[in-house]
Amino acid sequence: MNRIFQLALILVLPFCIVYLYKDRIVESQSQGPTQPIFFSHKVHAGINEIPCQYCHSYVSEAAVPGIPSVQKCMGCHSQIAGKDEIYKDGDVSINFNAEISKLKEYWNKKTPIPWAKVYFVAEHAHFKHQPHIKRGIQCSACHGDVQDMNVVKRAHKIEMGWCISCHQQNARDAHELTRLKDCLTCHY
Repeated sequence: MNRIFQLALILVLPFCIVYLYKDRIVESQSQGPTQPIFFSHKVHAGINEIPCQYCHSYVSEAAVPGIPSVQKCMGCHSQIAGKDEIYKDGDVSINFNAEISKLKEYWNKKTPIPWAKVYFVAEHAHFKHQPHIKRGIQCSACHGDVQDMNVVKRAHKIEMGWCISCHQQNARDAHELTRLKDCLTCHY
């Protein structure tokens, strides 16, 4: 009986893991993940024209872009309160007062906001924003027109073929193309 259970576990567990992981990917691509605070990039980056690097300040220095701290958010929102009316944009309705109140709760509790990740890079690949930014590649090339999104969702599925295609299209010469297609560029 124990052997049957072990065999069933070996056969069923991988399917369960793939199913759960697939749902996370599908959600992220089609509608974007549910966030603890309804943060509209359309309002912040679009209407108010806040540059990506103001909030994602580590993007040019570190492997990850950095998510703004509650302190950074409160730097503005301690002065800027939400409007009393509801912001409507198509199917989206946002009560700014309610969302800013959630932000202030995190601030008062001295707790970071548990944002849900939108983009995933395979664990066996290493990606750094820095060389792409230095090259002048715009954030929208990979992330889409975030300034037009109330809910950020994946514009592209970040996979090896997609990255190599971009490297091929943007290489300045044959030497750079050889370097960009080298496995060790991303797998080290």
